[in-house]
Amino acid sequence: MSDAPRRTQRERREATIAKLLEATIECLCEYGYRDTSIARICKAAGVSHGGLFRHFPSRTALIAAATDEIGRRHVAQFYALLEAPTTEAGLVETMVQSFREAARSPNTTAWREVIVAARTNEELREAVAPTLKNLEEALMGFAIQMPGNTTDPRAVGTVVLSLLHMFDSEANTSNILITEDVQELRHQWAVQALASAMGVTG
Repeated sequence: MSDAPRRTQRERREATIAKLLEATIECLCEYGYRDTSIARICKAAGVSHGGLFRHFPSRTALIAAATDEIGRRHVAQFYALLEAPTTEAGLVETMVQSFREAARSPNTTAWREVIVAARTNEELREAVAPTLKNLEEALMGFAIQMPGNTTDPRAVGTVVLSLLHMFDSEANTSNILITEDVQELRHQWAVQALASAMGVTG
């Protein structure tokens, strides 16, 4: 007989939601937005259809929540960079590399599926609009915490957003064509742009 304490209703609810969000992200990455069905999500999460709809009223609501979770993960990942001991110049280099890696991650692959689908799906577009707004605000807040001599954190935040968009576009074509010399020049340019915005030298 197990001595482990029984989980509370809230803990069970949170665990089910976490499984559904993770399964949705995995399905979006593997099957794309169109083929990420309720059936596939439930199978991947090990949750019944009824269990899913107890927490999310629709497929769109679940996908929007998963998109929001991806945004939170990215922001947490970037904030973690500020905790690592390094020089300011070293931090800039690490950030740029992290931005590129984040753009090629399964999380971002799933994110792109949703964003592209939202272009022609009004219901989805309205559902994920708050997530995009929250992400942009969070990244602007992240910029305020970054070291350097800048007097305009919003300018730094704008550079961060621009670099993320650039690497996202790069990731879109990296499975088809990789031009290593161009990617290296792009990396160097990104480091220079971010360092300049932050007022970091050396």
